[in-house]
Formats: sequence, structure tokens, C-alpha cells
Amino acid sequence: MLITTNAIVLKRIPYSDTSVICSVFTEEMGKVSILAKGAWKQKNALGPILEPINHIHLQFYNKNSRNIQVVKDVEFIQQFSDLRNNLGRMIVAFAIVEIIDKSTLEKNPYPILYRLGWRVLDKINDNNQNFLFVFSFFLYQLLLRLGFMINLKNCRKCDRDVTQGGMDDYSGELVCIDCVAQSQIKIGKNGCAFLKQLSNLHLDNLNTISMPNSDIMDSIYFLESFMLFHVEGFKKVQSMDMIRTLINSSISLL
Repeated sequence: MLITTNAIVLKRIPYSDTSVICSVFTEEMGKVSILAKGAWKQKNALGPILEPINHIHLQFYNKNSRNIQVVKDVEFIQQFSDLRNNLGRMIVAFAIVEIIDKSTLEKNPYPILYRLGWRVLDKINDNNQNFLFVFSFFLYQLLLRLGFMINLKNCRKCDRDVTQGGMDDYSGELVCIDCVAQSQIKIGKNGCAFLKQLSNLHLDNLNTISMPNSDIMDSIYFLESFMLFHVEGFKKVQSMDMIRTLINSSISLL
């Protein structure tokens, strides 16, 4: 059966001298593994199109009896060329596709998550957007889409309002500063306030927030830890280490 769908390229590995195998997140079928035969032959334009992060229009021959489907044709929808000219934006974009890859199953249709993926990549490609805000929004919304709601109002242990605190090591929930002794994942007042703002904001309105990048990273680390605790099979995102390195080296991400 010939399938025609839009997709985000998640990762790519070489196969033989000229072919590639890619993991793509499709609008119609969720995550699918595809084989592009001869993608790097001299007269074949498929290789550059199948770069991770790219948003593509894809045709492939699907057989339920095989794990890797064969590509018929691929076209660009969007290459996100602007973000590729900024190291920080590119690393965050790679983190997004890595997270989608690690948090989804093969052939599990999830059109809302597909839309979230390409929309946040499109925002990160916009040089007028604070891409750390966008990345935080993605992590928060991804958790919601996967069925995990963070209680940002009350402490999991004492039920008091949470203005600062951290993630409890045993329950994986947000607790207040007085109950956070066991946790190594702390989040300050600005970080908590930022997460509460995120819960009520649309992606197109992120520019209305004003927050230091250090506090945003505080929130990102908390969201990452929450995901590692609650999402079964989810593994540490290597791209996050690169983001930390940039932050700690005082290299501008913007």
C-alpha cells in the first residue's frame, strides 16, 4: 500500500554506501522507520531532504509484515534553515526530535503530537522567539499529551501552595521548599512562576513572558526530570547535556 503523509525526520543512519534508514514521525501513522534506497547517489536528491529536524512530505510503500518501509518519494515542506545557523537553536531542535523519538512507539498515530512537533520547530526557526521559552512549552505540552499533569498548585506532601520547591525522589511530584529535603531537583520562585504561566499560554503568546534564561533552564531541568521519572522507557536526552554545557560556558544561546 502506498502511504502519502507529512512527517518530521527524527534520526538517520547510513545503510550501505548510498542508502539511509530514517525514523520519521508521520501525521498519519506516528513513528515509522523508512529505507531510502540510493539516497546519496549523484543524481538522487533524497539524502539532503532526509536530514533530522526537516519537515517533509513523504510517500512510502507500507507492508505490515516488515519493520522498515521503502520510500517512493520525498519533498521538503520546511528545512528550518534559520535555526541551523545558530548553535543554541540547532541543539534545542535536535533535543525536540530526540525527545519525540524516545517518548513514542512505532506506528502509534498521534496527530496532535505531530502538530506540536512541527509548530515548535517552526517557532524555534523564528529568530524573534526566545527558543528556551518554546522548548519549555514543548516539554510541558508533551507531558500533557502523554497523560501526565503536573500539579503546580499544591505540595504533594503537605498540600500547601507551592511557590518554590522541587521534585520528590519517591513520588516524582512537585513538593514545596519545606518538603523537598530528599530531592536533588530544585526549582526556585521564578521557575515555578514560569511553569504556572506556561500552563495558561498559547504557543503564539510566548513573547508576552519576561524571564531570565537561568530561571527558564531551572524549569527545563525540572520538566526533564519529571519526564524521566514518569514516562516509561524514556531515556536521558543527550542533547540536554549540550544545552547545559553552553549555559555553563556562558555562551549566548540567543
